[in-house]
Amino acid sequence: MTESRLAAVVFCLALTVVVVPARAQYFPPSLSVPSSGGDLQGVTVAGKASIAASPNLVEIDLEVSSASELTADAIVKYRDAKRRLRDAFAALKLDNVAVEERGLLVDRKGMMPNPYFGGMPSMGTAKTEVQLTRKLVVKCSGIRGMEEDRLLQLVARLLDVAQDAGARIGKPQDPYRRYYNPYDPYSQSSEGLIRFVVDDYDKLQEEAYEKAIADARARAERLARLSRVELGPIVAVRETLVPADRPTTPDDEGSRKRLEASKFQDIPVRVELMVRFEVHPAGNGRTPNK
Repeated sequence: MTESRLAAVVFCLALTVVVVPARAQYFPPSLSVPSSGGDLQGVTVAGKASIAASPNLVEIDLEVSSASELTADAIVKYRDAKRRLRDAFAALKLDNVAVEERGLLVDRKGMMPNPYFGGMPSMGTAKTEVQLTRKLVVKCSGIRGMEEDRLLQLVARLLDVAQDAGARIGKPQDPYRRYYNPYDPYSQSSEGLIRFVVDDYDKLQEEAYEKAIADARARAERLARLSRVELGPIVAVRETLVPADRPTTPDDEGSRKRLEASKFQDIPVRVELMVRFEVHPAGNGRTPNK
């Protein structure tokens, strides 16, 4: 190989670009000291807070339905069933109990998708029966601080009244759900007949935010002290955990934040923030931010 050809090969190798696959990196909370150029540096820490909130609301899902081959008859039966249910709860004369209506479903009675027949509906009666179904939610407020025995008696009274009035209690269950996805753990689980709710979440979240900021400041002050720098003001905050942010459904009463549980127990309100503080060299005459 001549010297000119060898030089050409070396030049080509020098221009070769080696592509290395990128790898995700995790940067833990750290502190960086200001450089001599005066660029803004700081310390980033995680601030965490958890508040145990007792439910202040209990909800019961109900359904009233009626069916008939004649639509007019189905409407009459449906109105009677709904009026009977409302009158039964009104007779309790409880100011903290309210019955709210949700969506109305108009369908054929007995129609159920069958997975064994390619999702086709199963055969019903020879004649089509029109079925009207209305979902209702019984809400009992002011249960925070109530003794368990008293709450049980109240819930039992509401359930008995609903059943005596002819309502079906609980959310409708799909008997074929386990066949759609047999490995779905929720297909075998029960959501319970009643639902305990923390619906004043915004107020509790505000308190959790304050505690999370205080926790972040304590962590940052410790790092600043060990690094012999002065802690400055907050320059950035980012949420990393907000448990009540969830998608809404058509049956939801809005986008109001709330926490739900099927058991009567304290529900934790957790908040986690990533907070960045400005830092300055020690002894530069600045007053640390409090």
